[in-house]
Amino acid sequence: MTMPDTRSGGREGAAFGDEQALPGSGSAGEAGAGSENGAREQIRQARDKVVDQAKSTLRDARDRAGSGLNEGRRRAAEQIGGIGGAFHRTSEQLRNEDQAKFADVADTVGRQIDRVADYLRDADGRTMARDIENLARRQPALVFAGAFALGVVAARFLKSSEPEYDSDDVGYGRIQPGGQPAGLGSNFDPGVGGFDAPA
Repeated sequence: MTMPDTRSGGREGAAFGDEQALPGSGSAGEAGAGSENGAREQIRQARDKVVDQAKSTLRDARDRAGSGLNEGRRRAAEQIGGIGGAFHRTSEQLRNEDQAKFADVADTVGRQIDRVADYLRDADGRTMARDIENLARRQPALVFAGAFALGVVAARFLKSSEPEYDSDDVGYGRIQPGGQPAGLGSNFDPGVGGFDAPA
């Protein structure tokens, strides 16, 4: 059994010891090493290309998600700003009707709502997350109450967005007024042995 030459790194045609290989004395092994290096370079380039594409895709997804959040935040700020405007108009009406105390309350609420709308317009996602985290540490009951209120609003929204069923759409589980009881078939006659028949 022969051992490979470790002094030359296992390459054929390599010089031994301090000797140098003569120019033009290369062998087929060097060509193989060159093609091996070429293959490694191609693999490295392909890997870099895949990594760059993955980074680009991730960046695009993050930007799309961020723009979607920004759009939702902007819409929420507009709607909340509209509510603040309604409180300001109510305040003006109350002042015209000599109800200054109620007008002041409505105006104060309107200003607070305007502050919330401005905050939503100006703050970015990280700032909002940090502020909510700080608020949760200082006043956890307030955050739980806000989360509950948000859940109630979301449930109300989801319930209102359920598709409406046509009156002609009679499913198995539905009993229509004046219709047959579910599961008894179309030839069930309560007068001839149904539940209401005389015994």
